[in-house]
Amino acid sequence: MIRIFAFLFAVLLAVQPANAACRGADFRDHLPPSEKTWLARQMAATPYSTGNHWIARKGGQSLHIIGTMHSGDSRMARVMSRLRPIIAQADAVYFEVTRAEMRRVKDQVKERPEAFLLPSGRRLQQLMSPKTWEQFEIFAAMSNADMETIQRMQPWAVSLFLIPGGCRPFGFGLKRGLDDRIERFAIRKRIPLGGLETAATGFSALSRLPLRDQVRILEHEVAFLLSDAPENATAVEAYFDESVWQAFLLEPRIASQYIGVSSKELTRLDRAFYGNMLGWRNKLWVKTIQQIKGEQVVIAVGAAHLPGKEGLLNLLKQRGYSLERAAFN
Repeated sequence: MIRIFAFLFAVLLAVQPANAACRGADFRDHLPPSEKTWLARQMAATPYSTGNHWIARKGGQSLHIIGTMHSGDSRMARVMSRLRPIIAQADAVYFEVTRAEMRRVKDQVKERPEAFLLPSGRRLQQLMSPKTWEQFEIFAAMSNADMETIQRMQPWAVSLFLIPGGCRPFGFGLKRGLDDRIERFAIRKRIPLGGLETAATGFSALSRLPLRDQVRILEHEVAFLLSDAPENATAVEAYFDESVWQAFLLEPRIASQYIGVSSKELTRLDRAFYGNMLGWRNKLWVKTIQQIKGEQVVIAVGAAHLPGKEGLLNLLKQRGYSLERAAFN
């Protein structure tokens, strides 16, 4: 057990900053007309499907809801030049989780090992087919992973800690993303900081997924990484277009072209994953948001948390907030 804890600590500490903008392919540039029509229809049916900065007002309070990208990109400098005056006037700035709270992640491994590890006697190889296990061994060898330790970990933990972020707009510990820039600026201005959740909440959301779905997601991620698919920059480019939901809608349809799994099955898994990582957490967050004090507050969370019926904006609207889109970049 000590060895496993030590390995997880090492992985958590080894997450590196994103040093350059993604240079991969924006798949939206290569969609056939039928796909473009489908995508436009899906976006039109999604509440608040566009926009990275909204102002929610109720009872004299203004909440600046800012959709962020957690990984770094040089274009963030332009975004920050617009946001600094707003942040400087805020009574408080809230994030998904503060940097100080994220330092407690290693404590979660000690306090809740059952959330990270498979049940006693179970091994990851037993949960995967021979073909997908063979693929995973190839990937693990490239990552120099300790296979004995990996065998004991839940699939979601393997995916989170070992699958490279690449151009994906999420991930723990990535520096110079918009969250990081906002937090550093707020600290310099001595603006009070707060978190909408604890370090444990995100892990709880991931571990809520059925084990069989965790396995399938890990298998598909590895297959996609080992395929001939170009680096996927769709989410990054869609973020700066303020239409990041396009990337989430297209994700399973793109992957299905390269890994031999139907887009229907990949969409099912996406809905299960994001239902927990986005919808479930959003419902917890909105309860906290309603208790926040201050006339002007900045709330900076991943941009994917904003759109949709269970998105943060729609949940606030249902609770009596008026919403106005603001300029972003």
